[in-house]
Amino acid sequence: MSYQFSGFLVAMPLPRPVELPAGAVWREISLPFRGVGVLLPHTIGEILKADQIADFARDLGIANGAPWLFMQYDTWGGEIDFVFGMGATSAGAFGPVEESARGQVEAVYLDLMARLGVGADDALAFKPFERGYWGEQ
Repeated sequence: MSYQFSGFLVAMPLPRPVELPAGAVWREISLPFRGVGVLLPHTIGEILKADQIADFARDLGIANGAPWLFMQYDTWGGEIDFVFGMGATSAGAFGPVEESARGQVEAVYLDLMARLGVGADDALAFKPFERGYWGEQ
């Protein structure tokens, strides 16, 4: 069975909004950065447009100057099969970028994670991408 993530990673602690989209899960992340993650399961398998992602970021209170990354990530438990990402840091906005080519997808994933200050070793063993982290079965 594949593992899929679609949502936000924010490298800064933020207060949880009063309302979240239906089915969304908000979790604090302590390693490899202090911040939050937001799983948006209703967006899994759907490539969102940049303006839709920006709207989600604004509505969730993420687009407030905090370094953030919207990512869609798919794996069958081995190599990364697909990654899509866009976000913003103090250096400015980046993406969207999408990759599924074998031999290239991991480099794109590592580049996206590096924009949040996550090194390669931590990105390849990223706890929020372990099955069950978000409460899913």
